[in-house]
Amino acid sequence: MAKALHRLTVKEVDAAPSGTALSDGGGLLYRATGKGQGKWAFKFTSPDAGYRAVQVAKGSKSIQREMGLGTYPSVSLAAARTKAANSRALLDRNIDPIEEAKRLDAEAVTHAETQTRLASEKAMTFGRYADDILLPSVLPEFSNPAHVQQWKATFATHAVALRDMPLAKIARENVLSVLKPIWNEKTVTASRSRQRIERLFAHAIQNGHYKGDNPAAWRQFDATLPAPKKQPRHHPAIPDEKIAEFLAILRDKQSDSISALMLEWITLSACRTGEARFATWGEIDMDRALWSIPAKRMKMRRDHVVPITRRMAAILDEAKRRHPKMAEGEKPQPTEYVFVTDRAKPLSEMACLMVIRRMKGFGDYTAHGLRATFKGWAATKTEYPRELIEEQLAHQLGAVEQAYMRQSAYERRRPMMEEWADYCGPDSR
Repeated sequence: MAKALHRLTVKEVDAAPSGTALSDGGGLLYRATGKGQGKWAFKFTSPDAGYRAVQVAKGSKSIQREMGLGTYPSVSLAAARTKAANSRALLDRNIDPIEEAKRLDAEAVTHAETQTRLASEKAMTFGRYADDILLPSVLPEFSNPAHVQQWKATFATHAVALRDMPLAKIARENVLSVLKPIWNEKTVTASRSRQRIERLFAHAIQNGHYKGDNPAAWRQFDATLPAPKKQPRHHPAIPDEKIAEFLAILRDKQSDSISALMLEWITLSACRTGEARFATWGEIDMDRALWSIPAKRMKMRRDHVVPITRRMAAILDEAKRRHPKMAEGEKPQPTEYVFVTDRAKPLSEMACLMVIRRMKGFGDYTAHGLRATFKGWAATKTEYPRELIEEQLAHQLGAVEQAYMRQSAYERRRPMMEEWADYCGPDSR
């Protein structure tokens, strides 16, 4: 057997002319492609049942196979003999070396994919998914900056213990560890945090970043945590009979409070606090006496036009007079806010509420409740159509009403708003 192997020498291999085929024995072949250049191959009879079946199905009786072992001189004679010996050892165990090579390649690919997936899972932390993927898709839904801040706080503060954890490894117990300490003391915060975390995992599941059941779904905790109590959602509204008294007190505060000035603007326009806080001079058209609020700042995501009454125009004059730019001898630019601090920043979300809190007899009411005050007055003390009232409040109208209000009827609303200003007291003009 020893004589049947290792028939070639390096000199013979180097000297073989192009097209020459040489055998080293034991199935190892060399085919010269040029002087000192060639290809190694290992020829064998396949013991693989699967390969044999394929050959039979193809109508071929041949079960001979040839396996490439590399090119010469990159693969030397000695290295080729080693590869051939390894292949013969596999054949001694009834293993086809080509099929074994395929299996090993497949295992290598699977291993590489697994390692890539594990690395990706490790890199995709809860915090990264929240900051880079979920929040950019969710936050544009909100026109109220407070809602934006609350969503950010959930993932940056309330769920801080999860931020550095691989998203794919987070389980129900991890979410519970975040919720349990605050569930009884801060029920509303904890409940909303759970809902937002649930939404994150629902998003991740749909996008292939998390496998399995949602670890923040309420069904994961309904036997562990007490059901959150439903908090009544209402904004106490000043009775319309008291609105004149309210504004009389409010105007006494306006000499040194821009917040009080903005609060009257909210009252007379029946707008939301956020709409007033971020109103810019570019939205004001004094020639037509209109305030045009862009859709991106509206709750219903549609443009809204508010007629500017005489008293509202006077408020604008005062707001402009107090604007920091005026002290510099300049006028506010269209992009600058109407109601601002000394640093030309928009007033805080709590500014108007704090003004109300300090008003004797009105401390329990809210700025948002003033919209209900206007609606109560318009619905019970006037004959204006319901659709005009709802349009002023920028509420979503029904299909029939939408057809009726095909165009924003701000001029039809103007008499109603002037009448509302009159009702709010003689100084409202």
